[in-house]
Amino acid sequence: MSAQYMPKTLAKTLTYILVHAPHEYGLFWNADGTMPWKELYWTLQEDASLRYVREMHLREIAFLGIEFPVELDGNVLRLKKENFIPVYPPAEDLPERLYYGCRRKQYLHASQNGLSSSNRPFLPLAKEKDLALRLAHRRDSEPILLEIFSRKAALEGISFFKAGPTLFLGKHIPREYLLFPPVREDLLLKLSATSKPDKKLQKKMQSTPTPGSFLMDINHLQGIDGEGRSQGKGGVKSRRGAEWKRASRKERTKRNV
Repeated sequence: MSAQYMPKTLAKTLTYILVHAPHEYGLFWNADGTMPWKELYWTLQEDASLRYVREMHLREIAFLGIEFPVELDGNVLRLKKENFIPVYPPAEDLPERLYYGCRRKQYLHASQNGLSSSNRPFLPLAKEKDLALRLAHRRDSEPILLEIFSRKAALEGISFFKAGPTLFLGKHIPREYLLFPPVREDLLLKLSATSKPDKKLQKKMQSTPTPGSFLMDINHLQGIDGEGRSQGKGGVKSRRGAEWKRASRKERTKRNV
């Protein structure tokens, strides 16, 4: 195991990553100055000397009063108020193509609907293939590299923003501006099989009894059948009532005669 950085050294290292050159690591800030902690965590896993860093180390930096421009707020990193929040301008010098590392479970949706971000305001798009794959490997061991006809898309009204020399941001990229590499048929079948099921259909199936089944209610749990009669052990209905008692008394009288 590599030696851990001293808190002051760690604070300086993280300041460079988060504030001075986040684009080098494929990182960017939201407009409100926040970033998910997990994205920094995934980034640190790429460096053997920083893999040990956890949330408690950021709290330790704050506790020791070490100068650090970021604070940890729950599971979110937040730039402190005195720090300038980055503004990403519209990209004017777009390359002909940008690249995006697509997770395998995301591939089918992207091939049908294009690319869009679900958890962040923007998608990180790379000028270089290596950076795109590096970002994707943080979440998928075998990502699929997509090419984006960025210049053509921009000319036709799709917005791109510049987050650094090699990092760009996009909100939604329609499928007609995407180039999908050929994917093996067996992988496509596997992706189809692991796609999320329709929740509405699942709910309907759960609420509809199948042949040979029955719906239980509170009466079953209390040992009462549908006609209000109690059930004995094993679910057998108990013979209760005045008629049963009279028959029992007659039987005892016969024995005594």
